[in-house]
Amino acid sequence: MTTATGAPSAFALGAPTSRPRRRPRALIAPYLFLAPFFVSFLAFFAIPSVVSLGLSLFRYRGYGELRFIGLDNYSALFSSPTFWQQVQNTLFYWLVPLVPMMGLAFLLALMVRSRLAALGRIYKPLLFIPQIMAPVAAAIVWRVILSREGVVNDIFGLEVGWLSDPATARWSVAALLVWRSLGWYFVIFLAALTSISDDVLEAAEVDGAGPAARVRYMIIPLMRPIFLFAIVIDTIGSIQLFAEPNLLLGTGASAVAPPTGAPIMNQVVSNVSGGQFGLASAAGWIIFAAIGAISIIQFRVLRSGDRS
Repeated sequence: MTTATGAPSAFALGAPTSRPRRRPRALIAPYLFLAPFFVSFLAFFAIPSVVSLGLSLFRYRGYGELRFIGLDNYSALFSSPTFWQQVQNTLFYWLVPLVPMMGLAFLLALMVRSRLAALGRIYKPLLFIPQIMAPVAAAIVWRVILSREGVVNDIFGLEVGWLSDPATARWSVAALLVWRSLGWYFVIFLAALTSISDDVLEAAEVDGAGPAARVRYMIIPLMRPIFLFAIVIDTIGSIQLFAEPNLLLGTGASAVAPPTGAPIMNQVVSNVSGGQFGLASAAGWIIFAAIGAISIIQFRVLRSGDRS
């Protein structure tokens, strides 16, 4: 298209046309939708985290004088035998149930996926029921099973104090953790297995790969991101563990002598209850740093297998 003088018009040359101005409401609308998240994030996470970090450098009872003591709260925790006993307990609750829980959940998922287990639709809800059970109810069930006059001692004719003996108390908690978490990881692994195409496995079978070879060289490598997710989630939950050991081992006169079975989260709760908010904040940040460091190591180690 040309003008009356024969020169090409701006439209023909592809000159940009003026765009209609967006109304102020249209510009603000996306931020209004995001505002509830940012407000709640600032109010319930970001600001309390900054305050907690600052509070870990002070001695404060919730009222009165706020006294700056630097890193004394951290040094007090690191020099406490109780703190290191609770760290050891937490590592026990993390590492001991990890292999049997993940391994058994994966094997059960393989059985249901390959239809080796009949009535798979019945197994799924039965395995998942402990996960949706309240920790208090689960602890009551296991206290009945493992008490000195409980089911286990009655069946096998024993008189073992599973919950009162320091040698067996932590193992009792580990058994409870495996029982409660097995169904959760079973569902995760089963969902991952169903996402693997049958055509891939059938092609491997045609090429002569047996069941063990298919699991080792195909299913496990394909599920590596799922294993990473499961292990990281289990690590976070284990380090933050509080309810199960305290509910199962009790807090009254019949409890195991503390800190035999107490997890590291007891440092936060007990210091808050005792009015030592600086120590509680320091313990919370130590837990946060431990979770972050262990998660980074797990990501690096498990992802390094993808490059090899």
